This record gives sequence, structure tokens and C-alpha cells, in this order.
Amino acid sequence: MTKSEVDEIVKRYPFVIEAVKAGEETAVFYIGNRKQVFEITEGVKAVYMILDEISENETDKDVLCMIDGIKKGRSDVAIMQDVHWQKNAYYEKKERLINKIFECCISKGFVRYEEIMKRSIA
Repeated sequence: MTKSEVDEIVKRYPFVIEAVKAGEETAVFYIGNRKQVFEITEGVKAVYMILDEISENETDKDVLCMIDGIKKGRSDVAIMQDVHWQKNAYYEKKERLINKIFECCISKGFVRYEEIMKRSIA
């Protein structure tokens, strides 16, 4: 699993979580007129469990609002209207959330050593 895959999983949360709850192996949905097929793996399920754990342990109201908006499938612009951050601060916090999820995936063993070594330092 890569960081971009984690980002995509979080981005498509509302579409994929329904298939996860139904116990399906793939999620099929449409973005615009394009059909998207999303394979549900143990890593995908782990990302959703990690996101739930983060929301349970988080105390900042704005971060909780951001996570709730992501879970509901709201756009970034719509979420930014509900939090007390400017645009650059919002995207910085969202990137921190994705990084935290990715680090949790590393600790749970869903990221291969090679993927970690491919990541750029600069």
C-alpha cells in the first residue's frame, strides 16, 4: 500500500464503506460518467478502522468536523466553510491526517519495506 492509495481510499470513503459493510469484495460506483471499480482488501478495511480510531481519540472540534465531512463525502470547499481554518491550513491539516493514517498502516504491516524506501526525502 502506498501513500497515494491511502489518499484515494480516504477520498472515496462514502462509496467504498457501503461495500465494506455489505461484505463485498469490490465497490462499484460512478464519479461523473466514469465507472470506478475499487477492490476491497484488508488494507482498505484497516484504513477505515484507523480513521474511526483517530476520530474517537481526537479532541479538536475542527479536526473532528473535517473527518466527519470526509466520511460524508463532502468536498474540501464545503468542509472548509465549517472549520475555522484558511485554505492552506485546511490542506495542511488534511495532509497531516493522511500521513497519520499512512504511518498507522506502516505500523500494522500494510506497507512494504520497498514502498517506504521509494518515498522521497526532499
